[in-house]
Amino acid sequence: MDNKPYPIIGMSPGNSYFKDVEIRHLLKETVGRFGRTCIFIADVPAISTYVAYGYPENKARTKAIPKGNNLKNRTRRLMEELGFGPSQVRIIDWATEVADNASYRQIYDLRVRPLYESSLEFSRSVDDTTRAVLEASERPIPDMHEATKIAVHYLLSELAFLEFAPQFLDSASVTYVYHRNWPVYEDYISGKFDGQARPHLDFLLLENPYETFKPLLTSNSVVPADALERVEGSRVLKVAYDDYFPAFMTDPATGRHCGVFADVLTDFARSSGWSIQWSEEVGYGVISQGLAEGRYDIFGSTVWPTPERLGTALFSEPLYVSNVYAWKANADVRSYAEAGRSPFLRIAVKEGDISHSIALAEFPRARLIRVPQLTDPSALLNFVTEGRADITFVEPVLAKYFQAETGQTVSKVKEIGCLRSYPNTFMVALGQEALLKALNGYIQTSAENGSLSKRINKYLEDANILEENKEITIT
Repeated sequence: MDNKPYPIIGMSPGNSYFKDVEIRHLLKETVGRFGRTCIFIADVPAISTYVAYGYPENKARTKAIPKGNNLKNRTRRLMEELGFGPSQVRIIDWATEVADNASYRQIYDLRVRPLYESSLEFSRSVDDTTRAVLEASERPIPDMHEATKIAVHYLLSELAFLEFAPQFLDSASVTYVYHRNWPVYEDYISGKFDGQARPHLDFLLLENPYETFKPLLTSNSVVPADALERVEGSRVLKVAYDDYFPAFMTDPATGRHCGVFADVLTDFARSSGWSIQWSEEVGYGVISQGLAEGRYDIFGSTVWPTPERLGTALFSEPLYVSNVYAWKANADVRSYAEAGRSPFLRIAVKEGDISHSIALAEFPRARLIRVPQLTDPSALLNFVTEGRADITFVEPVLAKYFQAETGQTVSKVKEIGCLRSYPNTFMVALGQEALLKALNGYIQTSAENGSLSKRINKYLEDANILEENKEITIT
């Protein structure tokens, strides 16, 4: 039996997301990370979805099976274009390999279906997930309750297959790969519904790069030889950002930006005679890519210069230094101290973010629960308070702000203690030392004349968390 996790990509017949560009990305990234992948297309179970739409079963079959075959054929073509052979990409045929397999049927009939019938929480989650799919089709469905109860067969079949997959693939564990979070499955493998954690099953959120940033203005993506020279010529500084209190906040009503970093950068540009073009909202895991491609000159919110990032960009003088802790919502912490590096500990992270870096370094066997890139950093804490993860890693000022904004409670995991102390910096592309030098000069002046300290205290005071200033060291 293979001890390495076997990645599985699931594709749904009729799901418009699975265009060639998406399939290509999933194949390329998954094989690149794991060296192989398995594709499962639940075309036979999808018949129940079309029955729920109102088609008679024979017509539903003629809808689901051809759509499944189309996905398989396109996948074969794309894997060939990528140079992948059968040893790297295995495409499962549900009708011949799964539907009548005795072990699969046993798991469906004796584990998954009975859990659906006995657990109110599980049945609600399955029903809600299924209903959302039916409603998204915008088809007229007279009896949504009855339709949902028919269509749940598809989701239950997927879960049963994933339980069966380690045996089927002769692997100790499998990792389901998908382009967005799948809460019902993530909760299922964590044991939320029956108290049975499933270390043999895992989940990987794998977003396409275009899903990790949001262009606000058209960019020609030309990498300048000297960014400062370009800015001086155009009088425009192109800036990307992501909201992160107290560094950068965007008013959803007006679109105006504020925060320590936003204010410093605005004043820096004004003092230089430039205007700012807020060109892109970008996830933390892909900032350096946008800088390298010339989509923007600078990332205008805070970045912590982790070892993973140091070789990909340049970093400014720090505006302040933050301590990072583990945070929990559950009062029961014994598992964190006793089994903090076990696969049963779930950690909310963003791919390529500081949370991801710490989790890999300090908790190599923990289960990583990935949060989408283009979500506020408080989404990490939301995953914890919603019970989708056990802990996450943020600085105290962000945790306090989250509590003030949401009314939800999180607390430090004292057994783990302070994990890191990081300088909060701006980020520019490699080779742009001249722009960085100009920015550093302004930061140093702001620190010396006291304006930087006033800005930090102002935002903490406005958020009624000034007492947490002790957790921020002003440089």
